[in-house]
Amino acid sequence: MFSKKVDFLLKKLDVENSVIAGYSGCSPANFSRLRSGARNYTGKSTTVKKFVEGVYYYCCDNSRINDLCAIIDRNDIAEDKLISALTIWLFDEKDMPADIDERPESSVFGNKLCGLMDIAELTNKELSEKIGVDASYISRMRSGDRVPMRNTVMLMKLCSAVAENINSEHKAVQLNTLMGVKSKEPVTESAEQIYSWLCSRDMPANMQAVKWLIKMINEIPDAPEKYVLPQMPPYEIRSEYYGSGGLQQCCTRFLDNVIKNKSREILLYSDMNIDWLAWDYGSLWVNLMKACLNCGTHIKIIHCIDRSVHEMLEAIIGWLPLYVLGQIEPYYSTSPQGGRFDCSIIVDPENACIQSYGVKDMMSESEYSYITKEKGIERGVRAFDALLAKCRPLLVISDLITPSENAEVFLFGKVQLCFEDDRVYINKLSSPTRAFTFTYEPMKQAFRSFADCAGEI
Repeated sequence: MFSKKVDFLLKKLDVENSVIAGYSGCSPANFSRLRSGARNYTGKSTTVKKFVEGVYYYCCDNSRINDLCAIIDRNDIAEDKLISALTIWLFDEKDMPADIDERPESSVFGNKLCGLMDIAELTNKELSEKIGVDASYISRMRSGDRVPMRNTVMLMKLCSAVAENINSEHKAVQLNTLMGVKSKEPVTESAEQIYSWLCSRDMPANMQAVKWLIKMINEIPDAPEKYVLPQMPPYEIRSEYYGSGGLQQCCTRFLDNVIKNKSREILLYSDMNIDWLAWDYGSLWVNLMKACLNCGTHIKIIHCIDRSVHEMLEAIIGWLPLYVLGQIEPYYSTSPQGGRFDCSIIVDPENACIQSYGVKDMMSESEYSYITKEKGIERGVRAFDALLAKCRPLLVISDLITPSENAEVFLFGKVQLCFEDDRVYINKLSSPTRAFTFTYEPMKQAFRSFADCAGEI
């Protein structure tokens, strides 16, 4: 218990043996033995006395006395009383605080720091030089062996150093995605925002989405529910529609006709901002799509890879009970989107097509063409097929997959999460049994990060 408390104390204070040794005038090796449990000590040991004094003077010199009092649950701040109380705390047999096992928190912090450093293109050595610590300490933070206290100067320096290296629009977009920020404003040079996100011990958005996906797969019912057609709002019959309101009317008309005609297939692609699907219309859109599937319509959808992983996973979660039926084929495009224009292609090959091309961030002035002529529909199908030729499956649904000998397998309820060299797949072991396979690299990384923090589920 003594060595565990020493280790816990130093972790909470975010300080190395060598620093405490410097405050006490002892060799760091002596304090390493305290931490390792290699020898038995008593409260009267000279090494222990020096260690306790070193901790006390370190806390005095770094404004950490209140932190020390909180750790040992004492309010006495007089030197003799606090040193005595710390010695008693180290040797009593009481259980340590509930957060003694910091592994989940450490894993989350380490994964976040790795993500930040990857985007900022900083090595351990480069970051260590910027903030004045040893490169090995950066390595320990990334692995989860060390988690700095939230209010340390070192952590604030770290966030500032990362912010300074977010020096391009591309990096800023990546940072927004990592932190789950939906604003288009770049986070460049915002050390405070990075600090708040890094200090949050919540799972990153991508990992939260993976956790929710696994939960939903566990809860898929044996038979999918039947969706009742919602009341159809009025819409105008026109050849062109304008702005967000026009797009909503255009799509309502399109899906109403898909349902009435019981169309066999619809093709969907859009790299537009999806704000038009917010609030009440978003719910109507989902219910209309579910009604289409309930009529037997097959859907091919191309996802824009410029959307964040958690947004793509959330889209999958919304359709999960219907994915089991095999009526939705999701793909992702391998071509870059570009930053100048928005494009939408929504096609019912037998009846109608919606097409739109516009300048980004001018949605209020965008025009959406509702096409019913055969040649126009055929042109829409050809455009979609041209995009599809450069796409890969985002999710493949199949019968259960037997994990190979080299597969890493994690079990969550009635769900297996399996990792192999080129894919991640989820086996739903309860009825209806299914396997969901992902090969898109960012999604594979999100699943890996979640598995590394599996203790949090």
